[in-house]
Amino acid sequence: MLSDIGALAFIEKKMILLCGLLSVLFTALFFAAGLYVFLLNDLDKRTDMARNALSQHMDSIFTELQQVADSSDVMCEKADIDRLRRATFYSPIFKEFGLFNANFKVYCSNLGPTNISVYKSIVSRIQESKDRKTVSLMNSNTLGESTFFAFYQRPDGLGVNGLASPSSFAMTVDQILLPDYAYELTLGKQVLFSNRNHIVSGLLETKKETLDDWAIELEVLLTTDLYESRLLALWPFMFVCWLLLAIIFCSGYSISAYYRRSLRHCVKRAIKNNAMEVYFQPIVSLNVEGQYEMEALIRWRSAHHGQVSPLVIVDMADRLGLIDELTWMVIRKVGDFYRDYPEPLRDINISVNVDRHSLLKESFAPNLASILDEYPELKGRLGLEVTETSALNAIDLPLMVSRFEHIKALDIHLSVDDFGTGYAGLDFLRRFPYDTLKLDQIFIASLKDDQFTRQILTSVTKLAKELNMKLVAEGVEQEDQLDAVRELGVDRVQGYYFCRPLPKEQVIAWIEEHAANMEQDSTRL
Repeated sequence: MLSDIGALAFIEKKMILLCGLLSVLFTALFFAAGLYVFLLNDLDKRTDMARNALSQHMDSIFTELQQVADSSDVMCEKADIDRLRRATFYSPIFKEFGLFNANFKVYCSNLGPTNISVYKSIVSRIQESKDRKTVSLMNSNTLGESTFFAFYQRPDGLGVNGLASPSSFAMTVDQILLPDYAYELTLGKQVLFSNRNHIVSGLLETKKETLDDWAIELEVLLTTDLYESRLLALWPFMFVCWLLLAIIFCSGYSISAYYRRSLRHCVKRAIKNNAMEVYFQPIVSLNVEGQYEMEALIRWRSAHHGQVSPLVIVDMADRLGLIDELTWMVIRKVGDFYRDYPEPLRDINISVNVDRHSLLKESFAPNLASILDEYPELKGRLGLEVTETSALNAIDLPLMVSRFEHIKALDIHLSVDDFGTGYAGLDFLRRFPYDTLKLDQIFIASLKDDQFTRQILTSVTKLAKELNMKLVAEGVEQEDQLDAVRELGVDRVQGYYFCRPLPKEQVIAWIEEHAANMEQDSTRL
């Protein structure tokens, strides 16, 4: 017992540990995958926002260039230079403006007159552009670094170019992407601005997309540093989630274990798995030449409930709608018993308890016939003891008689079990007499001291003999009870006085050991 408890406790500890490990696994997967999906969605969302901001920034550049071009002419007088200087002073983007003519010669800037040719590659891009605009990245003496240039040409040939620091674009993007994401702005094949050098490692890179008409590409990265830091920040929530999952898993296991160990489930599983045992109790004849008979009795020891009462088994099987399956199981085990011990059981009949409601079913007799075909050893030696659970009404009575006739046609013996405690009607006995009538042990226990009980049993004994029925006294445990039933004329006895219900191996040993002695005792009595 203690070893069973220890083993159970060990299993429980293992299951608790397993629930904890499963909770850790599910929590880690949930938060890791969830955070990754969240960051990807956030990355896409903020990347779109950054690209939109860049497009708007580029549109404002074009608008500003167009305004400067509209207010300029092909002259480079002091008034023209002053206008360019004022535009530069008030411009939030450009540090220098220049004017070029239809020959793409820069002839004027906010610094004064000049004579610089626009690069041919830029000229071709302007000419090919639908709106005659383009951008370029080149070195500038003014800013001393790679500088962003934007070009726009009016339809009449006058054009304007503006010089701006790449950092102005970074400010637009930084407000949206930093400090979470690294990014890189590229103009053509040259990097306009990048903060990738500050990143330890990249986890994911978005596809590069080019802003229409400007050839500027934005690439945004989700870094492992960001992912790990965000995951670490979620640790308190992960702990709470793990704790809740552990409680849910342990509760689910406990509920499942409770259900699997519940009597209802265990009985159902035992019947389905043919896991119950059948014990056999001898019915001893008090005549010298009489033969033994036996009653098959269900016995079951549950791993979780210990030894379960047969009454509880039958009641639970009835509630589960498995009473017929229980009956077939017992009958088949009786058939196996005959097969295992053909010689000792050659002349011994064995009876099985069956519920009256089962007999009323139209399928009962055909199913019984099928089992008899499966076990020919049962033919002529199987008996059914009908338990009295309810009274028969006017409809059920003729139906039961018909069912009994079908069963008798199969050479099956019929007995009334526990007569006097249920609803067995004399009219039914008259219309269809049983082969055997078994007196309940309640009457046997009070037979010696209760004169009224003796009178009742005397009448029952007389009735049985008139109907040519055998009598069996159940529950005989003492010698004075044996003497009393013998005086009544009862010739068959079942009870602990002779033998308690035993497994098949032990009951065979009992028969072989006591057969001769029982004949001598019967003669002496």
